[in-house]
Amino acid sequence: MLVNRFYLVLITLLLVIQNSSISQTFVEDTLVMYNSLAESSFLEGLKLYQMGKYDTSASIFLRVAKELPRNQRTTAAYVMAGKALCESNKPKESIKLLKDFIDIYSSSNYLDDAHYTLAIDYSKLGRFEDCANELINVINSSSDVKLLKRSKKMLTVVVDSQLTMKEVEYIRSDIKNIEIGALLDLALAKKHISAGDIVSAMQLLRRVTDLPPNIEYVQEALTLLEKFEKESVITIGIMLPLMLKSDNPSAKMLGLEFFQGIKMAFDEYNQTANVKIAYDLRDTERNLSVAARHVSDLCNNEAVRAIIGPLLSNEVFACAGISNERGVPLITPTANANGISAIGPYIFQANPDFNMRGKAMAIFAFHALKARTFCVLSPKDDISKQIVNSFVNEIDSLGGKIIDVQWYISGAGDIRSEIADLRQRALEKLEVPVIDFSGKIKQAELNKIVEWGVEQRVLDSLVERRIAVPVTSLFGERGIIIADSLKLPMKHQKIKYDSLELAVKNIDAIFIPISSADEIPVVSSQLKYFNIQTQILGTGEWNELNILDQNRQYTDGVIFTADSYYDTTDVKYRSFILKYKELYNAIPGENAFLGYDVAKLLTHVIAMNNYKRSDIANALSTIEGYRCLHNKISLSLNRVNSCLSLVQYKNRKIYKIGEVDIALLGKSSIEAPKK
Repeated sequence: MLVNRFYLVLITLLLVIQNSSISQTFVEDTLVMYNSLAESSFLEGLKLYQMGKYDTSASIFLRVAKELPRNQRTTAAYVMAGKALCESNKPKESIKLLKDFIDIYSSSNYLDDAHYTLAIDYSKLGRFEDCANELINVINSSSDVKLLKRSKKMLTVVVDSQLTMKEVEYIRSDIKNIEIGALLDLALAKKHISAGDIVSAMQLLRRVTDLPPNIEYVQEALTLLEKFEKESVITIGIMLPLMLKSDNPSAKMLGLEFFQGIKMAFDEYNQTANVKIAYDLRDTERNLSVAARHVSDLCNNEAVRAIIGPLLSNEVFACAGISNERGVPLITPTANANGISAIGPYIFQANPDFNMRGKAMAIFAFHALKARTFCVLSPKDDISKQIVNSFVNEIDSLGGKIIDVQWYISGAGDIRSEIADLRQRALEKLEVPVIDFSGKIKQAELNKIVEWGVEQRVLDSLVERRIAVPVTSLFGERGIIIADSLKLPMKHQKIKYDSLELAVKNIDAIFIPISSADEIPVVSSQLKYFNIQTQILGTGEWNELNILDQNRQYTDGVIFTADSYYDTTDVKYRSFILKYKELYNAIPGENAFLGYDVAKLLTHVIAMNNYKRSDIANALSTIEGYRCLHNKISLSLNRVNSCLSLVQYKNRKIYKIGEVDIALLGKSSIEAPKK
């Protein structure tokens, strides 16, 4: 459509230039010799030009310009020959002739006509950048009101419909003429608007509106600027369990705190942003059908560019399919169920899911703690099973060893049998078969041992001392397999599992993803009772300082993942608390921080000129290591936050000791424990 529009305008301009040219009175070169033949020939050429016989008229004009001695019609004939060639669809010949004319007669009064005709020639060849430059030459120098008007009109069409943004910017960089600069700035603003870059467009429009009001393009820029200042608002849907119909004030706190944090982030953004953010707040009522209806309404509103919420995993599952199908980015601050983001490319989880949690702990334990042997003690609930499966699979892939996995009923007060079984499995790993050199070992068997690689002097010493030696001491880690293949006699020594004086020390770490902090006293005390000396690893449910303190003789040193960890010395953290107190006369809770952080992430993306739904989704999917008040957010790995903090309870305090960002493995994504 843009190309068609250009050629319609071009045809009109050609008709205008044709009519204006033949009506002009050519009175140049009064200082040269008058030539009657030149005069009559020139007038004949004009008549033929008017009749549309451009080839014939071009021949006559060329004869007057080049073959006759310089005369009163020489320069006029040059220009008219160029116009006739242009009309004859011979733009290359016209360009060569007119450029020669400009070089030879650089002070001619007909230069503006020559440049304008060159612009037409270049447009026919599709050389629109050259076309624009010729039109700029006309505007810079011409005093002909009609020619100026035509040139500006044509230049506007060319830059609007035929030049790229970079081409216009390149031309603009050399322009000193205020009026031409305004024309180009206005054209660039329109191109930025088409590209969705409203901020850049408004900056250019303001540059034009700052010019004196008599400049031709100022009023159009003002009108466009006012329009966009009124319309430069995008809407973000917010879906929270506000529980407005409930009479229970405590039921309303979750949604209220989230909303207060979100609103603070939006208000901060709107203070300086050119494109403002409005919000459409909806109450999910913790009802799946209500939530689904709200997300459908929000998606139907074209002004809504993204949705924050819902918070609960079941509500998100009810809404995500609708949002993804409609192409509206939906980011949930807290839902952590597996599979939510897999619904589609418009769905994002700012909270790590169960798979990320198990995997992150495995990676940290293996790389940062250098642990290689593991046990798992876990509740049987579905969530814990998902976390454990992720942990075990990652340890296997890293090359670690899972000695045993024990399951107990969530909330059980007695898990002695499970821990006793775990203790036995661990100690069984220490039961290495031995070869007894005190008995009757045959010479043939001794020869096999020597042939395998054990030195004769070592073997002689063992026989002389008549001792039993573990096969792993003779043959290494694969001792049992090697001894069996050599058909050597082995004796199995049983460890006394029931002797609790014998400590279990061959487990580097035990992973215990408890389902509730109420389980901390049970599991920690019974591990101590069964003398299992290992590093305890856990999930966020261990993050209860009071309970850890009450059981500190068992829990000191436990390491667990944390969704949130606040640097209380951080200026932004302190500023948020002060601002929140000022606005709401309350101390912000965890939910206010989470709401604020996810909204800040969204404004961060929007501030990079991402205003379309698809642009916001694409930008969110590339987020890595975005620093928030509560943690970092990385969404580049399947649109699920892959960053978790690792904390340790030590000496009655909880410290951050590290961080894992699975999306950035190999990019310094693991922070080791700090001494």
